[in-house]
Amino acid sequence: MVYPVPASAIDDEVRRAIAKALRKDEAAVTLDASIIEDLGGTSLDFLDITFRLEQAFGIKLPHNLLVDQIEELFGEGTAVDAAGKLTPGAIEVVRLRLGDHERLGGELFADEVPALVTTRALASGVKEILATLPAACACGASAWKKGDGVKVTCGACGKAPTFTDGDTLTQGWLRTAAKEKNLFAVA
Repeated sequence: MVYPVPASAIDDEVRRAIAKALRKDEAAVTLDASIIEDLGGTSLDFLDITFRLEQAFGIKLPHNLLVDQIEELFGEGTAVDAAGKLTPGAIEVVRLRLGDHERLGGELFADEVPALVTTRALASGVKEILATLPAACACGASAWKKGDGVKVTCGACGKAPTFTDGDTLTQGWLRTAAKEKNLFAVA
């Protein structure tokens, strides 16, 4: 199902949420800006950004870190070695999920991954969840319409749709990526 709000409006809302959370001018929040390195965000700011995006779109973003989800799905030590560095498989997952960063060419500690998160990565995550818009409302109607801001509602009964949550989507994506790329000894 196609989400009835243009991708550019979704990007703009993500930029706006980041700007508000970080008390930055919206123009400073570019799609390629690192939330931490370029915009000065902290781990606490990610909570504020997540809350703002969940409220704006009526979704649930992933609450578990990507590295933690790898370890949960594929076993301890599959993402982070004993020294706290990402394994080659985890580096590939981060590259696939967050884009190719020059820092992924060498050693990367697990606590350095959040610095790779950009506005574009957050917007992509939001769009992935929004792509799970059901074909029809529970009432049976299939006419979704733009509601307040960037939320959608059923054109017949006015109820909000139920989206797949971000952690469930990430876990499914991890299983598929691990199998396709032969990571973590997945059969």
